[in-house]
Amino acid sequence: MPRPSRKTVDVLVAGAGPSGLVLALWLARQGGKVRIVDKAAEPGTTSRALAVQARTLEFYRQLGIADEVARRGLKFAGVNFGFAARRRRACRWARSAKGSAPSPTC
Repeated sequence: MPRPSRKTVDVLVAGAGPSGLVLALWLARQGGKVRIVDKAAEPGTTSRALAVQARTLEFYRQLGIADEVARRGLKFAGVNFGFAARRRRACRWARSAKGSAPSPTC
C-alpha cells in the first residue's frame, strides 16, 4: 500500500493491530487514501490475538484473504485456562456440522 502524504489522507487509522490493519486494507481496496499510526515505534514481535473470530473471517473472505489466513494459521483443538501455574479448566473444540463454527466443550 503506497504511503500517502499528509495532505492526501482520507482516513487516519489509529492502531496497527489486527483490526486497524484490516480496516486500512479494506479502505485502501475501496480507493481510500489511508494512513496508519500506532504508539509502538516498531512492528510487534508477538501475537496480539488468540484466535480469529467468525465475523473477522467473513471480512477476510470479502477481501479475498480468508483461505490464506486459515492456511497459515495455527490450528488447535482446545485450550487450558489457569492461574498461578495451575490448570483450572480445559476446553476442547468440536465441529457440530460440516462448515459450522467449532463449539467449545469445557
